[in-house]
Amino acid sequence: MNVELIDSVEEFIALTTSFRAADPLRTNVIGSVALAVSTGRTIYDGCHWWIVRDDDRHVVGVAMRTGPFNMVVPPMPVDAARALGRSVAMLDDTLPGVTGSASVLDALIEGYVESQSRGSSRTPRERRRDLLYELEDLVTPDVEGFGRAARAEEIVAVAMMYVEFNREIDHPALSLADALVGVNKSVGAGSIFCWEVSGAIVAIAGHAPVVTTESTVIARVGPVFTPAQCRRQGYGSAVTAHVTRHLLERGARVMLFTDAANPTSNGIYREIGYRLVDELIEMELE
Repeated sequence: MNVELIDSVEEFIALTTSFRAADPLRTNVIGSVALAVSTGRTIYDGCHWWIVRDDDRHVVGVAMRTGPFNMVVPPMPVDAARALGRSVAMLDDTLPGVTGSASVLDALIEGYVESQSRGSSRTPRERRRDLLYELEDLVTPDVEGFGRAARAEEIVAVAMMYVEFNREIDHPALSLADALVGVNKSVGAGSIFCWEVSGAIVAIAGHAPVVTTESTVIARVGPVFTPAQCRRQGYGSAVTAHVTRHLLERGARVMLFTDAANPTSNGIYREIGYRLVDELIEMELE
């Protein structure tokens, strides 16, 4: 196995097209983030774009890390994951953690430990599990209010909800200033939607950049957030269904992630027609 760290995101997108097309759901995060970086929509502290080739020079694995977040690793052969772990020790020894399926993570961490690098002596600890869902048949809930795209004059209010969302899910802290930049771009792109009741925003939902890989179009819903005082009214279900329908009308297969430990959100998504596809584990290195 040959592991390569690619400098250019555009080159990474081109080299990994066929690999990602073979499993468009599990590679969607990598594809959508790479697209956002290549277009300047999103800027990170630093980016690492990885590919793993077999002896015939075919791409058999890909991975991504955008600082300050974890490395994201979709399914790949065990020996490819182990080789990737050994290369991480040489080229990205301070990574904070890894997210992927259990079999891939076990092999990657095994290769990382084999390297005996300074960073590889840290202890892996499971931080959370996320469930990957894909829409099967959309069921639109009957809920008071209506869905619409977020407006420019609502950017501050929506950005504050993004800050609160990140705090609740225990992601790296998001400042209001950074949230304003991201929300401004998303509102301009038409990718944030609100559920409105009596003139007030009671829930929001967005979607990542839509990824077209060969003949497959994949769209990922998220984040979805309902302020605490507006919960248990069905607004989160309603705005999720609204965004989902918008994406279906664009010809996309629609997916989303949710916290495996949150039975409320998992129940909501199943009720509006999403089916479980996979489980991902987030490991941090202590």
